[in-house]
Amino acid sequence: MKDNKEQKKDLPVVSQKELMTLINSSECAMFIAKSGPELELVYANDKFYSMLQYTQEEYIEKSGNNLMAVVLNEEKQKLRNLIARQAAAGGSLKLEYRAVRKDNSVAWLSLSAKAIINENHIIYYGSCLDITRSKKTLDDIYNAKREIDVMANSIPGGVIKARMSDFKIIYANDGYFLLTGYSRSEFHMEFGGYCDSIIHPSDIDIVKKYIKLAIENHGLLGFECRLIIKSGDIKWVYISGRRIDDDNGHPVYLCILTDITAKKRIEAEFEDNVKRAEIVSDILNAIIWTYDIETGKIKHSGRLEPSYTQRHQTDNFNEVKLIMAMLHPNDIDRFKYNFKKLIESEKKTHETYLIKNNAGVFQNMEILAASVCDGNAKPSKIYGLIRLKDESSTNIAIEYNKNNNKLLALSKAASSKSNDYITGLMPYSSFLAKAEKILKDRDEKEHYAIVCADINEFLKFSHHYGFSISNQILKTFSKIITDTIAKNGICSRVDGDYFVIMFPYTQHKELMRLMSSMVHAKEEIDEMDGSICFSTTTGIYLVQPEDNELADMLEKADLARRSIKGLMGNHYAIYTEDLKNYRFREDEIIDEIYNAMRTRSIEICFMPRIYKSKENVTGCKAVPRVLLKDGQYMESVRLLKFIERGGKLNEFAFATLSSVCANMGAWKMQGHKIVPLSIEITASELSIQNAVDIIDDIVVVKNNIEPKEIIFEIHERYFAEGTTVFDMNVEALYKKGYQIIISRFGSDHTAVNTLRRLHVTGIKFHGGYFNENMNNHHEKVIFSNIVKMAKDLGLSVTCGGIQTKMQEAFAKEIGCEVFEGEMYYGKVRYDVFEKCFLTD
Repeated sequence: MKDNKEQKKDLPVVSQKELMTLINSSECAMFIAKSGPELELVYANDKFYSMLQYTQEEYIEKSGNNLMAVVLNEEKQKLRNLIARQAAAGGSLKLEYRAVRKDNSVAWLSLSAKAIINENHIIYYGSCLDITRSKKTLDDIYNAKREIDVMANSIPGGVIKARMSDFKIIYANDGYFLLTGYSRSEFHMEFGGYCDSIIHPSDIDIVKKYIKLAIENHGLLGFECRLIIKSGDIKWVYISGRRIDDDNGHPVYLCILTDITAKKRIEAEFEDNVKRAEIVSDILNAIIWTYDIETGKIKHSGRLEPSYTQRHQTDNFNEVKLIMAMLHPNDIDRFKYNFKKLIESEKKTHETYLIKNNAGVFQNMEILAASVCDGNAKPSKIYGLIRLKDESSTNIAIEYNKNNNKLLALSKAASSKSNDYITGLMPYSSFLAKAEKILKDRDEKEHYAIVCADINEFLKFSHHYGFSISNQILKTFSKIITDTIAKNGICSRVDGDYFVIMFPYTQHKELMRLMSSMVHAKEEIDEMDGSICFSTTTGIYLVQPEDNELADMLEKADLARRSIKGLMGNHYAIYTEDLKNYRFREDEIIDEIYNAMRTRSIEICFMPRIYKSKENVTGCKAVPRVLLKDGQYMESVRLLKFIERGGKLNEFAFATLSSVCANMGAWKMQGHKIVPLSIEITASELSIQNAVDIIDDIVVVKNNIEPKEIIFEIHERYFAEGTTVFDMNVEALYKKGYQIIISRFGSDHTAVNTLRRLHVTGIKFHGGYFNENMNNHHEKVIFSNIVKMAKDLGLSVTCGGIQTKMQEAFAKEIGCEVFEGEMYYGKVRYDVFEKCFLTD
């Protein structure tokens, strides 16, 4: 106590004057007032009066020195009620109110006063501050917040302010919660206010990556992601945002979330439509297109391979005039008419036109189109499809593989129970039963071979010499088999000239000896006087220990036979897995050639034909080739190997002729000179009953070309093997005015008999015959007289395949004046031939 008294004694004493100076210097208004409804002032400092723009005298005169006198009238009663309640509660006053200044402006005042009892009276000692500016700032902040809320809630999407370090939501508008499907309370209860909780798990890493990049580069946010909403559905949103604040060093971004689910759905549907269009156009090998009538532009997708490369499509299918430039002259007016009708009114068309392909060859194209109005009076767009027309012929009744595989006839032959009446061999059903039993009872050390064999060109003997001779050949061949490989085995004739054999062997060396004995026995018979020469093709399958299915073994033996079918002479082949793969590839090639026939995508090159010198081009030869899937071209020499088999390729020459004549027709329409054009044709093609009608329809009816402009080159050996139908068709073509030339004259059999019995217009040598060994008097005499004989008969003489000066010199020496070959111009494309040899 003593120390406190001593400390109080040490405090400086402030005079009243100094105290008043301090009070009047304060920024705060101070007052003393009596309690009561009007709060009568006892004292107020200068700041109190100046705050209200009065002097003390003016204030007293104006208000009677009452504090309530300057309070805004509408707040007086409210303020009195507050004073009464606060006085009753504890005596201290805390008030905010509006007062009217001298200039009638309104000021916000904050009043704080403490009640003290003095002589049985309550006196308020208080201070007062002008808070007008603070109030205005708060109002501005409030209004701004309200406006921001209004704006944020007006945005079609969500608006959030979030701390990006942990995805904590600081602010979110109603749209955000509407987007998520949660109410505010549900969201906070479920996820604690963290927005990453509803991001699709597959997208969370990429979202974090985008945010990290934006923070590091001080850039804007912009990305798409998926949200899992309350219903469990997926919503796509686009999030755009920018950094606006820091929360204790953590970046805070204001982001707008736009619902793009509908857009994504449309995009997905569009992509699906595009993909579907691509797949459908790929399956159909077609171009799907849209023509905008107003702009005249064409948009297209798809492909027409191999007829058109992608670049060719891009360059030539974007405008109608470019398509018209590729049309055959005969089709231009029809195309214009149909297209005009599509533009004038809603209409659908389905037409076939000849359109030039990459190689300049005309192909039949189907153009399907439909015009639509879209609510307008006239059409605004034309939608359509361009595809190659399938040219498959109704004359091809049987698939190649079915026609070529004689094993399909086995099931018919198996029903026979009696021995073969020609050869005396067991019926096929007995062969199957015995073979099955042998295989079942065989010892592990026993080896067996299955053989399938047939006679080459067997039908030729029936057509030329009759059934008695063909039957004799069958008896001879069956005796050779039973005396050699089937001596200890079993044998049966299945169908026609087709034989199956099963025999045992001990070692491969013995197998080779047995096969050689069969070949030698055959050659010995050929050398006998009066015998008819024939050749055979044999396929062998060596039975493996694990083999059980006889049908599979027979098929493999037949596969070996088919792999060498067509070779001249007696041949046999043993089945291997490599042989199987080769055969499959061969079947694929046949299918590819057939597809080229159907779609008229055979590429035609032209070999110019000259008379005496290169400057005098008098004609050309059509040389077809087919582009295979491996990117390689199959030229005419290799093609002939497959075409000669007949079957599904039986009308290859007709497909080639159709393309060639379409080009010739176009040349004629364009006013170019027409030169005679030759094409190779096989015996199988000329053995079709209505071959002449098919040729006439292509040449004369469809393309208006004179028969004399078409030359058919027929290999000499076809005449030796020809059927009656073949001979009749050759005669019919000659009578109609077509030129018939025997090509590769003198290469195989003598053609004198052909010249005697059939009408032809010329012969053609091949330069390959003329080599260094033929530069002798003997050869020159023979060939010179052949040429002289041909000219005396009024036949043309041509020499093709000229590749060297020596060949040319020999051909000229024997009297040839017309030449073809790589030595001159070689094979050229359609457009090159047209430009270089048909125009002035």
